[in-house]
Amino acid sequence: MGISDDDKLQIYTMVAAVLHLGNIEFEDDPEDTRGGCRVKQSGGNSLSISSSLLGIDASELKQALTSRVMQSSRGGAKGTVIMVPLKVYEAVNARDALAKAIYSKLFDYIVNRINQSIPFQASSYYIGVLDIAGFEFFTVNSFEQFCINYCNEKLQQFFNEAILKFEQDIYKREGLNVPEISYAD
Repeated sequence: MGISDDDKLQIYTMVAAVLHLGNIEFEDDPEDTRGGCRVKQSGGNSLSISSSLLGIDASELKQALTSRVMQSSRGGAKGTVIMVPLKVYEAVNARDALAKAIYSKLFDYIVNRINQSIPFQASSYYIGVLDIAGFEFFTVNSFEQFCINYCNEKLQQFFNEAILKFEQDIYKREGLNVPEISYAD
């Protein structure tokens, strides 16, 4: 594929950063009068490792994961910038969103490199890669979950048609007396 050792190291570094981001945990900050959260002591090591792997300052990553910026229209043309502390569940969502964004960019990069290494003009063959989570059920499903489940349903439908229906058609053409398999389509 033509990926250099330096590029491979960067890929592994980003994977490690995503994994360490997932180990960062949050707790309510009893010293914050506005109901914010802080990184748990147990997650501090993962915070410093992931920030180092990402090439950013640990305090900046911590601030990005535990607060958001709000800008008011009062106080001039640009307004006043206010740092709003996040609750634990909001910080978890921010952490997960960052990890997903990094992973998504990394995945796109790898797929692009694979596509560049395959001479599509000279070949009708290709490799398709589909990266989706499995079937999941939550109390409240998001649009993302809908898309994942829809994709899984389409894959199952394709499998049914490609394997079951195709095989049954072969049996009929060859005159084999095989009972027909009923499947929901």
